[in-house]
Amino acid sequence: MSRPGIVAARALRAHRADVARALAAEPTAHDGDAIDWAQLAQLPPWCLWAPTARARLVRIVGALFAAPSMRLWIAGTQIEAARALIGPDLFERALGQPALPMQAPPLPLDEELAALLDGAGRAVLLGSLGSAWMRHFAAPRLPLAGAQSALCPLSIALPLVHQGLQLLGSEDAR
Repeated sequence: MSRPGIVAARALRAHRADVARALAAEPTAHDGDAIDWAQLAQLPPWCLWAPTARARLVRIVGALFAAPSMRLWIAGTQIEAARALIGPDLFERALGQPALPMQAPPLPLDEELAALLDGAGRAVLLGSLGSAWMRHFAAPRLPLAGAQSALCPLSIALPLVHQGLQLLGSEDAR
């Protein structure tokens, strides 16, 4: 095995061990079904990030989901509120991302923007997880704003999460 292959194998084993420790520490963090080593490897690393890093990912993914609507804003107070919530650089970069073939729901002007972004981000992140045990594990680790909202479809959620991780990548989100 080549040196990069050894490093990758070690990283995979470390990730699976971290997931196993997290599941063992919180018996209610999954639905009780047996989970094998291959399934442990499928849990995205962001599920194990520190709470502040996960919350930042939720916000940026929520902003990416809402970007089609946010691009239409003309109210300076809304734009400044969004910039303050996710940061001016990330706000501009999120709006500059290529639009997905979807239409985000309109953002009501009378609701709190943070709750809307958190709710959308939560729905997208949970929708990106392919297994019920992963959603059960991740749900308590995400903001509860909009917790009653439906999951974002996997075909939309995965590209949005990928875009969010790319945007945060230069900031070392973990």
